Amino acid sequence: MNKRWLLFGVAYVLWMCIFSKPALAEEFPRQKLISSKFFNESQMIIVEANGWDTKYAKLTTYEKVNGVWQKALSDMPATIGYNGFTKVMKEGGGASPTGIYNMGTGFGWASKPANATYSYRVTTVYDYWVDDVSSVDYNKWIYYTGNPSTRWKSFERMNHPLYKYGAVIKYNENPIVPGKGSAIFLHMWKSSTSATAGCVAVSEANMKTLLSWLDTKKKPLIVMGPTSEIDGYLYARSEKLQEVGVSVNGIKQTFDQPAVLIDDRTLAPFRGVGEALGATIKWDAANYKVYAELNGTTVELKYLSNIAKVNGKDVTLDTAPIIIKDRMVVPVRFFAEAFGADVKWDGSKNMVIINK
Repeated sequence: MNKRWLLFGVAYVLWMCIFSKPALAEEFPRQKLISSKFFNESQMIIVEANGWDTKYAKLTTYEKVNGVWQKALSDMPATIGYNGFTKVMKEGGGASPTGIYNMGTGFGWASKPANATYSYRVTTVYDYWVDDVSSVDYNKWIYYTGNPSTRWKSFERMNHPLYKYGAVIKYNENPIVPGKGSAIFLHMWKSSTSATAGCVAVSEANMKTLLSWLDTKKKPLIVMGPTSEIDGYLYARSEKLQEVGVSVNGIKQTFDQPAVLIDDRTLAPFRGVGEALGATIKWDAANYKVYAELNGTTVELKYLSNIAKVNGKDVTLDTAPIIIKDRMVVPVRFFAEAFGADVKWDGSKNMVIINK
């Protein structure tokens, strides 16, 4: 090979290594990605397929515990629409939608599973989901005791055999767009090889397990799409957080990432709070750890870890440090009290008051 071309090839490879953007999954392992993007919810279902044009998928569950998202149940096989996933839905298209959606109420013609606490509605012969594009009832669950054929051109009976157990996926709801697709559920499958008309289906046993795991208070979400797209959907997520003020020794602080309230806990940038208290701060970027020292007291915190160290001794946190917009935020009360500060909450001012 010509030496010049060889050198060119080596240079090109080095250029690609330095400047090309690595795969999103490598930059942000899924647990960290979810933890840095989802704050107001505590449960998530991810349904992903190996491509667009397949009826087979995998269902994975995640749950936030003490501020940290982690896998919850064992992975489950699932099936989706007979035309796979699509970004452009249409009524009767036979494909499942992609994106992030809220989970709605559980339902079924069978009684609610004994150990389930999730909202659940027992269906009857008078329960219908309307897929008549011309109707004002389109994509709505309607209870109707009359003849449905005289009211709608098309509808689904909610006491369908495969709806013994199910849950609503809140797709095309706000606003409802006629023709964009309707009646998207998570429900029982006919068999492990049977596609759906656009829903997500799992075995009866797994559907009951999901209903027992789901918790309305944890605001469950479902994320759907090919594996190649999922991390992109997660990364694009943006939530509005409740910002709170922080006062240290009577001085209101200004941080480049404001303190926020998540799960009734105030988190703020460790450097801002630590330096306001007079502590010496060290950031270990390689291991995502922060070290702080003040008057002989040392505190160590690690990203997504519920175990902190105070003077070398383990302390269990009720919420872990997380990253918001490239800033690691830590539980303010623990961080300040570890250095002997007094911490109070002033609801009238929406502010954490720290005095040392």
